[in-house]
Amino acid sequence: MENQEIEVKQAKIVEDPRLSLTQFSRYHGSTLNGRRRILINGKYPGDYIPKYYNIARDIITATFSANFDDYDLYFEEFSRHAARLKKEALAFSPRTDNYKNRYFSAGALESLVRMSAKLIPILNKYVLNTNRKRASITVAGVKISSRADMLLSDITGEQIGLLRFNFPQARLRANEAELALKVLKRYSKEISGISLNARDCLFIDIPTGNVLTAQEGPGLESLLLATCTEIKNIWHNL
Repeated sequence: MENQEIEVKQAKIVEDPRLSLTQFSRYHGSTLNGRRRILINGKYPGDYIPKYYNIARDIITATFSANFDDYDLYFEEFSRHAARLKKEALAFSPRTDNYKNRYFSAGALESLVRMSAKLIPILNKYVLNTNRKRASITVAGVKISSRADMLLSDITGEQIGLLRFNFPQARLRANEAELALKVLKRYSKEISGISLNARDCLFIDIPTGNVLTAQEGPGLESLLLATCTEIKNIWHNL
């Protein structure tokens, strides 16, 4: 009988605490079971990562980076892409990423179009640039991804702010936006050496149509450190 080799796939284990910005910012406001699930998914990540809004994020950041003089052109582009994606999605099974990424991205673009009256006067103050640089920062022993979706500059090209989009339909957890912006702002200062004003650090929650800005104060700093300390203490016992 011929020897048969059986390949056994070993589960990936992340030894030291490491979370995406989305995982980290949602942790504090989640239930105990929700927190545990976030940490387990972070420590034992699977090979499959669902793709629901990748297309929308790429379209939005690329379009805004064109810096049109006429802001209405942005939202005309988003409407056009939304219609195209809905049509393209029909060619795929609803269970596949090819369908989901197009279908959910189309919905996100339509929601962004409904925010046009609110967004135009806010974004009109900046030059917008797509941020493709991978980034992370370590806080109290926890490594957190820290890439903003866009960097906001003045007319001289100097960065004065940043922007993060939130796509998922789930309601924001307590302090989710504040913690996400706190991490991004901290990265800008400690790694890039850029001190940003809180009012220029934007979190656009597409499902609700709200635009949130960074918050300052010792309470949020304490919450950031306490959250990281808790994650670190639990991580190695999972």
